[in-house]
Amino acid sequence: MAKQKCPECPPEGLPGYMGTMADMFTLLFAFFVLMFSLATMDPAKLDALGGDKAGAADAKEAKEAVEEIKKEMQELKENGITEINGKPIEEYADSLIEQKMKETIPPPKLAEVRKDVAEIIEDMELDTTANLSMRDQRGIAFELNGDICFKALSAEMQPELMHFLDAAADSFLVNPNDKRQVIVEGHTDNWPIPKKFKDIFPTNWELSTARASAVVNYLIEKGVDASRLVAHGYAERWPADLTWTDMRKGYVEEQKGTKKIDPRTGQASYEGDIGRSDVKKQRISIPTMIDSLNSTMELRRKNRRIKIIFTYNNYVDGSDPWVPPKN
Repeated sequence: MAKQKCPECPPEGLPGYMGTMADMFTLLFAFFVLMFSLATMDPAKLDALGGDKAGAADAKEAKEAVEEIKKEMQELKENGITEINGKPIEEYADSLIEQKMKETIPPPKLAEVRKDVAEIIEDMELDTTANLSMRDQRGIAFELNGDICFKALSAEMQPELMHFLDAAADSFLVNPNDKRQVIVEGHTDNWPIPKKFKDIFPTNWELSTARASAVVNYLIEKGVDASRLVAHGYAERWPADLTWTDMRKGYVEEQKGTKKIDPRTGQASYEGDIGRSDVKKQRISIPTMIDSLNSTMELRRKNRRIKIIFTYNNYVDGSDPWVPPKN
């Protein structure tokens, strides 16, 4: 009997396509890890998108409360009661309803605040002296240059600044249900206080703080909740061109080497740089930059500014809501 031929053995190891498939899966995994790492939560975007359901619930609750007030007032009228606390019952009911409706006004979304500020800047034609920024980690920041804020060595507000604050208060700051903190920062240039003014402002710290306090007091008079407002003074230590991140780090990074501008594209490059891994950087501390960022009259005028931050958090710099620290 003829021997059966043994079937040909498969080649050793995994099939050839497995290597390509493994590479593809690895690349896909790396791609999704990268996408996840970039998908950070943006509070401003979340605020702009959220809140509709909560607002609808509040409106429904208010409507039910108004119906209940009307029902109770009708029962009192049927029982012969025509006045409450010295007011006609209809007037008293209207005041209760008005108060209930005020309690349900939703806080403005940050996207709406940004739009309102942009419209105020456009209406007041402040495009060259005001700046609206989303780069501040604390919230929406808008800055007003010294031209329209204060005169040199003065904490008395200019009319343009008061008009801007009036518009901001009417538009979005006066809301009884909005508890988000509003930080007012006062800044100065680096010129020292002259001797004849030192009795009023011994240093730029007192001057910058007085300017921030003047804005806070004005907003309180306009009806803004005082518990939301905070006044900070930074003197000349925070020039206008430095971000919140720069200030917290205490330095900025600049590339070393000879800087060249490509005449065709206008892009800057540094001589000797080959790739990202080959770029050499140097750290420049903030204090060493203050003089250069106040070197012209225009820069000093820019630094003599007020900055207002409409923050993401309620009331205080810290946890939201505030939690008492553990012993």
